[in-house]
Amino acid sequence: MNERIMIDVDDISFTYPDGHAVLKGLSCQIRQGEKVALIGPNGAGKSTFMSHLNGVQLATSGRVVIDGIEVGKTTLREVRRKVGIVFQDPDDQLFCPTVFDDVAFGPLNLGLDKAEIEARVKEALHVVGLEGFEERSSFHLSFGERKRLALATVLSYQPEILVFDEPSTNMDPMNRRKLINWLKASDKTILLCTHDLDIALEVCERCMMLTDGRIIADGPSKKILYDRQLLEENKLELPLALMTHELLHGILYTEDMDDEHRQIISKFLHAHRHAHGPDGHEHVHLHVHSHDHSHLHEEVDEEHFHSHPQHQHDHGHSHGHDTLPHTHDDYDHKS
Repeated sequence: MNERIMIDVDDISFTYPDGHAVLKGLSCQIRQGEKVALIGPNGAGKSTFMSHLNGVQLATSGRVVIDGIEVGKTTLREVRRKVGIVFQDPDDQLFCPTVFDDVAFGPLNLGLDKAEIEARVKEALHVVGLEGFEERSSFHLSFGERKRLALATVLSYQPEILVFDEPSTNMDPMNRRKLINWLKASDKTILLCTHDLDIALEVCERCMMLTDGRIIADGPSKKILYDRQLLEENKLELPLALMTHELLHGILYTEDMDDEHRQIISKFLHAHRHAHGPDGHEHVHLHVHSHDHSHLHEEVDEEHFHSHPQHQHDHGHSHGHDTLPHTHDDYDHKS
């Protein structure tokens, strides 16, 4: 892993003038090229934390260091060149008369020449799928289009660190998929603050959970986002993809059906991407449950199932919370 630390947050606290404490001794480090999801319930302090990364808010105590530069009143310009924040509400970032002007604003303030500005605007609009929109009014676009435009305004000045606040909100499925593909391919350091745990699971290798102003868990996304108990204790749910696989797994072993439908479900479960081992082989990771059905399940390759006696039970009732692991031992879980 690259050892260059791009975001270094050391024991920061933040209290609003009315005395409301939002951040309470928060610390973390994010290295160059990492893609990290920041999750947590409403009111946990995610947006306030984000605002500290480019000096929109300054910590009451502790310090924030961006690529070796401590965030403070005298370093804001330098820090903001390194950190680009895409806010949840795009109208917080759009204020120019045309799409071109909005996207060109950042490069213009960097003092770039006309040809470079035009090249960056073209590239940024291509990434977000808004080619040909240059002369349109930003405020005549749909919410989803404005959301993509807000991303383009940040991409155009090419910061090394990208911070997203709910990036997939109000995006149609095709453009959500384009965004996911771009995030996965990007070599930027990325922090995704989101309730969309499916995008967090697909894009981010690492996940931090923020609750009541503190990071209470920090580790691999495929550990934290599979942990039903931890998620539900913090007012979150399993990613939809995992809930779907869990439901289908239950149906496969509890319902009577013809071979054609059983094969369809079996193949769908095999498409569940769960990387195992150093070779990155992707396959279903499910628990076997004992049952009394007389039929066989030849369509499902037995080597892809892992027997866990502690999870076996009769199928006279619906599956509970034990069909996915929820141990806290594989990541940093702070009590």
